[in-house]
Formats: sequence, C-alpha cells, structure tokens
Amino acid sequence: MLRVDSDNGSFSAAVKAEYRAILRDIADKCFVKAQADRIRDEIKNRYGDEPDFPFKKFPDYAVFRNPKNRKWYGLLMTLPLGKLTGDERDQQEVTVLTVKQAEDRLPGLLKKAGFFPACHMNKQNWLSVLLNGDLPDDQVLALLDESRSFTERK
Repeated sequence: MLRVDSDNGSFSAAVKAEYRAILRDIADKCFVKAQADRIRDEIKNRYGDEPDFPFKKFPDYAVFRNPKNRKWYGLLMTLPLGKLTGDERDQQEVTVLTVKQAEDRLPGLLKKAGFFPACHMNKQNWLSVLLNGDLPDDQVLALLDESRSFTERK
C-alpha cells in the first residue's frame, strides 16, 4: 500500500503517513550518521559550502574552500592509519579532517590522542584530526571554524 500511488484515500494516506513515521523513527534510533557525514552536513549548514573533489587519483577526497577566494580550509579523506602513524603496515582505513591551525597551537594539539601532523599538507600549519567519534563534534567544528577564519584574512 505504501508504494501504490493510486491508493490515495484518507485511510490509506493516514496508514502511509504512520508507516513512514515508524520507519523514520527506526532509522533515527538504529543508524547513527558517521562523524565525517555530520561534519560535512554542518559545514553546509554553517557556511553553505559544498565540497569539491579535485583529485583524479583520489576521487573521494573532499576539499572545502571559501567561495570568496577559493582558499582551502578543510580536506576530508579516508586513508590507511599507517599514513598518519608512520607504520605503513597498518592498513586500517580511517577518516580524517585536515584543518589549518595557528603554528603555535600545533605542538599542544599533537600531544593529544586523535591528532596527527597533516597528511598531504604543510605540517607547520595543518593538522589531521581523526574522525572516529572520540573527539566530540563541537571540538572538531571549533577547529574547523578556526581553519576557515584563516581564509577570511588578507
């Protein structure tokens, strides 16, 4: 009955609406959105920015840019954990967000779990943040806000 378009009486419409509500409730309770997806959604909500995918070799790497000047403020990618830790044997896939930070903040952040020298970027100003849910979204977003603020400066 849910997929039968011609069945549109008031009773059928009420049953369809209730059925959809139950399915939404099940999905909300059973399927948690990955942290990377939540961060990407929040970038869209806060700034209206959509990612672009400039790398042919890495078509899933998402770059976030300030639309006013095209400067990067974030790179979202999935890669082997060994690329971050230096243990090339560790091929466990992880998702990271690389953001720009003030150079004087990097040493303190790099001492904390989940933070790594930037992968694929200048390690003096960029930091890779592991998006495995250990670091709360609001802390990741604060780092992202700071990174984007660098693109606003002249």
